Amino acid sequence: MSAGFLSDRWYRAADSRPRLKPDLQPMRQRQRGRVWYVLHDRNQNRSHRFSPVAWLLASRLDGRQTLDAIWQQLVEELGESAPGQDETLRLLAQLHAADLLASAEAPDAGELIRRRERQMRTQRLQRWLNPMALRFPLWDCDRFLLATLPWLRGVFTRTGLLLWLAWVLPALFLAAGHWPALTGNLSDQLLGQQNLLLLALVFPVVKLLHELGHAYATRAAGGEVHEMGLMLLVFAPAPYVDASAAGAIRSKHYRAFVGAAGMMTELALAAGALYLWLVLEPGLARSIAFNVMAVAGFSTLVFNGNPLLRYDGYYILCDLAELPNLGQRSTQYWAWLARHHLFGERELPAPPATPGEKRWFLFYAPAALVYRCLVSVSIALFVANQYFFVGVALALWSMTTMLGLPLVKMAGHVFGHASRGRRLRTVSVSAGLCALLTGLVGWVPMPSSTVAEGVVWVPAQAELRAGGDGWVDALSARQGDVVQTGQPVLQLQDEALQAELAERRARVRELEIRAIAELAEDRVQAALSREALTEARTALAETGQRVADLTLRAGSDGRLMLDRAADLPGRPLRRGDWIGYVLAGEALRTVRVTVGQDDIDRVRSALLTVSAMPADRIGTAYPVRVLRAVPAGEDRLPSRALAHEGGGLHATDPRDEQGTRVLSRLFQFDLELPPEADGLRLGTRVYVRFGHPPEALATRLARRLRQLFLSQLHV
Repeated sequence: MSAGFLSDRWYRAADSRPRLKPDLQPMRQRQRGRVWYVLHDRNQNRSHRFSPVAWLLASRLDGRQTLDAIWQQLVEELGESAPGQDETLRLLAQLHAADLLASAEAPDAGELIRRRERQMRTQRLQRWLNPMALRFPLWDCDRFLLATLPWLRGVFTRTGLLLWLAWVLPALFLAAGHWPALTGNLSDQLLGQQNLLLLALVFPVVKLLHELGHAYATRAAGGEVHEMGLMLLVFAPAPYVDASAAGAIRSKHYRAFVGAAGMMTELALAAGALYLWLVLEPGLARSIAFNVMAVAGFSTLVFNGNPLLRYDGYYILCDLAELPNLGQRSTQYWAWLARHHLFGERELPAPPATPGEKRWFLFYAPAALVYRCLVSVSIALFVANQYFFVGVALALWSMTTMLGLPLVKMAGHVFGHASRGRRLRTVSVSAGLCALLTGLVGWVPMPSSTVAEGVVWVPAQAELRAGGDGWVDALSARQGDVVQTGQPVLQLQDEALQAELAERRARVRELEIRAIAELAEDRVQAALSREALTEARTALAETGQRVADLTLRAGSDGRLMLDRAADLPGRPLRRGDWIGYVLAGEALRTVRVTVGQDDIDRVRSALLTVSAMPADRIGTAYPVRVLRAVPAGEDRLPSRALAHEGGGLHATDPRDEQGTRVLSRLFQFDLELPPEADGLRLGTRVYVRFGHPPEALATRLARRLRQLFLSQLHV
C-alpha cells in the first residue's frame, strides 16, 4: 500500500460501528454508461447519489462490524480499486452530515435539536433566496394522492400517452390556423381591467392541476409526496408540490416524464380550452377558455420549459442528459477551478465528473446566472413601471441574492485561509483580479460603435412625394414608363385650393382697377391701393405655387415606379406622402438607415467613421459618406424589411395595416456607397456601423442605465 492509501487519522474511527438508517431506500441507476446508486431518505424526502465503490462500503455499515474490518474486506476484494482511508473517512463524514447514519447509543437530544434547527434554517433560507418564487409549505398530501390514485392510474400508461397525443396534436394545428385571431391585440385582451380579475382566478386553478400532474406521476411510480404549499410566483399565488422523490426512480425516461407531467397537464387543458373557444359565442365562458390557453401556453414556453431556470425544463434536461444536480455541480466545478488554479489548493480533489459533464458545467452555471438576472431585472422593470418603489426593492432583492450573497461567501473563503497558510496568495490573487476587472470596466477604453440597419434606396431627387394635400385626380404616366426631368406624373385635385386661387385672382384684378381709377383722383388712396395690390399679388403667387405643387413632376430621368399604382386614383394624399420613385439607369449607391432615439445623440455628436456591409456581401465592409441627416424623428420605417416581420430590428404597431409604424421614434440618414459597391438591388438590407471614440465599459453602462430610467421609469 502506498503512503497516500493510509491516514494518520484512521485510529479515531477504526473501532467505530456505524450503521445506516433502516428506512433508506436504495435504487440502482445507469447514467452516461456508469452505474450509480441513489439512496432515498423518506423522512427528509431527499436523494443521495453514490458510486458503486462508495455504495459497497456504505451498504456494509450494519452496526455490527467495525469500520476497520469493513475497510479490510474491501481491500481484499477490490485491491488497488479499494478506497483509501482518507476517502473512507470523508464518505463517513458525508453520511453523518446528511443524517443517514443511525447510532447504536442513546441519541443526544441536544445534537438532534441543533441538527434539526440547522436543516430548518437552511430550508427557510433557500425559500427566501429567490424573490421571484417564494415557497410556503401548507399540507402533507401523500394520503390524498394514495387514496385517489386508482382513479387515474390508467393515465400513466402507454395508452394514456397515446390518448394525450390524440387530444393535443389536433389542437396544435388548429392553433396555428387561428394564430392571428388568438394573438391579435393580445396585451389588451389579457391586461384589460375587465380581464384581470378573471385571469387572477384562472391562474391558480391551472397551476394547481399542473402540480397535481407532478404529484400523481410521482406517486404512480411509488414515490412519496409529502409537501404541498403556496408559492408566490412573481407575487402571483400558485400552488406547488415537492416531487423530489422522483429522483430515486430507476428509469430516466419516467423521471423525465414526472418533470413533464405538469406541462403535459397544462397542454391538455389548453387543448380543451381551444376546442371550447372555437365553438363558443363571445361571453364569459369563451373568455375563461382564452385565459386558460394564455396561462398554460405562456408559462409552459417561458418558465416551465426553460432549462436555465430551476423549473420543469431543468429537471427534464438533468434526467434525459443524465446530469443529476446539474446546477449545483456546475457551481461546485467552477468553485473548484478557482480554488485549484487560482488559489493553489492542489490537494483539493476534483469533483467527480466525466469529460462530457465538465463541458456542461462550464456552460451551464454562467448561462443560468445571466438568464436569471435578465429575467429578474425584466420583471422588476415591469413592476417598477407601475409601482416604482416596489420594482426597485424587487431588483435590489434579486441582485442581493443572486450576486451579493455569492460575493460575501467568496470573501469569507478568501479571508478564511489563514489557518491553511494560503491567505497571502488568496488575498493577493483576489485583489489582483478585482483590480484588473475594475481597470477593464472603469478605465480601459474599449472600441465603441453603433450598429444599425438600412436598405439600398434611391437618391433623394428620385423620390416622388406629394407636394400638397388633395385627392389623386389622374395619372399622367403609367407604371414602368420612362419619364424625363420635369415631366408631369400625377395630378392632385383640391377644390378648396382652386376656389382660393380664383378668389385671389379676382382680388388682384379688383385692386388693379381700383389703383388705376384712384391714380387721377386721390394719390394717397392710390398709394394705399398699390400696397394692398402688392400683398394680394404675393398671396396669389403663393397660392399659385401651391396649385402648381398639386402636379407631381419627375425630379430626374428614369423609369417610373409607383407604390400601389392601381390604388392611386381617388386616393387622398397629404403633403410629403411618399408615392414612388424614378429609377435611373445608373447604379444604386444610396443607403437609407434608421437609428433609434437611444443612439442618435451618440451618432450625431461623436461620429468618427461610417461603414456599410450589404446583406448579400457579408464580409465586405465599404466606407460610406453621410449625404443627409433628417433632424426630426419619425414613426415610420422606410421599408418593411427593417421591421421584425421582415427580419429587421424594429418592432411595429400591430394595428398598422402597412406594417411600417414603429413603437418608438427613429432618425433617418442617407449614406453614399463608393463606386466599387455597384450592382446592388433596390431594397437590399445593409448593416451599418457608426464608429465612435473608444470609451470605458463603465461609461457605456452608465449611459444605458440613464436611458433605461428615462425611457422606462420616467425618472
